[in-house]
Amino acid sequence: MANSMISVPIQLVLGSQEMIERERVTAVPYNFTISTNGKWEMLIAAEDVEVKKGNVIEVMTEEAVIEENTVALPCAFCHHALGVVLKARLKGLALVETSRKVDSVVFLPILDGMIEKGDLLSVINVFPVIVEK
Repeated sequence: MANSMISVPIQLVLGSQEMIERERVTAVPYNFTISTNGKWEMLIAAEDVEVKKGNVIEVMTEEAVIEENTVALPCAFCHHALGVVLKARLKGLALVETSRKVDSVVFLPILDGMIEKGDLLSVINVFPVIVEK
């Protein structure tokens, strides 16, 4: 089913705690077909960090590459005893047609403790897609 190519004005909000940037652009909502043949990508802590229950924190991760023309969906299971990953983060835009490099996660601790470098924080399911333009 082809998209009618209706442009939608949006405002992108990018940045970090140090700086927030906004950019007005025009986007087109595309239809896509998703494959049933996926891949698991592991998000692994790249640092030791102390966490406190309920205090959301950004944790640096080993680089995980999400290839172009794929979508990444979170795994429903908690992979770390101290908490859950709410969001994978990367610098710049997360365009489906480009390769993306995850370099940190937003982590919600459910217990106090220490995340250690090398800990598995989460798994994401990566599926190839065909974008219908």
